[in-house]
Amino acid sequence: MNGETPTPKTAREHLRAAMARHEEDDIEGALAEARAALELAPQFADARSYLGSTLITKQGRYAEGLAELERARESAMEDPALHYTLGWCYEFVAYRITQRLRRSAKGGSASGGGLEPAELYRKAEESLRRCLELRPEAKLKDDAKDLLSTIIKEDVN
Repeated sequence: MNGETPTPKTAREHLRAAMARHEEDDIEGALAEARAALELAPQFADARSYLGSTLITKQGRYAEGLAELERARESAMEDPALHYTLGWCYEFVAYRITQRLRRSAKGGSASGGGLEPAELYRKAEESLRRCLELRPEAKLKDDAKDLLSTIIKEDVN
């Protein structure tokens, strides 16, 4: 079992419930279910990854979401899907902050909330490269290569 602590069935059930609530557009309920899963199994990387990516994409809580994803990574260092999700989310946040800063330069007001796009893109690249090093299945590998090539502006073999 690789020395890993098994995830309790009830924690997995909470994550499934979170995804079902998400499908129903009940994001608050989904987040509550993900948190309930983590109360039962704090090292449950899938639940932490779900929580982080949902905070980022559905609530714009970038710093909090990225912190959750980093914690997930600590629990699943060899999971290529987690590294892909982390890279995708870093790129997503970098792009959103860049767009916000561009709008503010045209007369609006905005900030990156202490997050720097260049650093976020660097972390996205690092996470995607790690995903590829872990030899993911074909579809994930292709997605990681495509996203990485848009970040670094060159083909990735």
